[in-house]
Amino acid sequence: MSTIENDISVRTGRAVKQQRDAAGFSLRLLATRSGISPSMISAIERGAKSPTVTTVVRLAQALGVSASALIDGGTSPTPRIRVLRRGQGAGGEHPAPWESLGPAAPGSRIDFVRYQIPPSTVLGPSPAHASGTVEHMHVATGTVRVTVGDEMADLVAGDSCSCRTDAPHGVQNPDPSAEALIYLIVERS
Repeated sequence: MSTIENDISVRTGRAVKQQRDAAGFSLRLLATRSGISPSMISAIERGAKSPTVTTVVRLAQALGVSASALIDGGTSPTPRIRVLRRGQGAGGEHPAPWESLGPAAPGSRIDFVRYQIPPSTVLGPSPAHASGTVEHMHVATGTVRVTVGDEMADLVAGDSCSCRTDAPHGVQNPDPSAEALIYLIVERS
């Protein structure tokens, strides 16, 4: 690798690491959001691998920054508005369809997620989050049972709750015939 290529790789790797840390993302979370393996991201952050343009764009989208912010090492001004277009958020199908609804700004400790919980489906139990983590939930349709530690609450459409999720926790749709739709904001400590 030439000196200029090496400089760009090192600068890009540092910018990816800085943006990932600022967003509070683990390597695995960034890998999930970008579709790039954790080992590749680690190699890029160390300057050991020179990422392709496609890889830089995917990382930038997952981090909610411009590709140029990663390539120039973060010296460009950070945009004040971050937009996540429909269908561009991270998502999945297991154990219920979910989609991230908000791009994480650097330094943000908040995730905004939508879950569609099929009839008679249990999400969790999920392991305890760090002390101080709070999950705010709004039930848009259906019925859910929320469990945190040894506490439980039943919610119906229109209900909301906030939970300190520093204990194992989960959400269940007890209805055998109707899907439940919830919106969840996770506020990490």
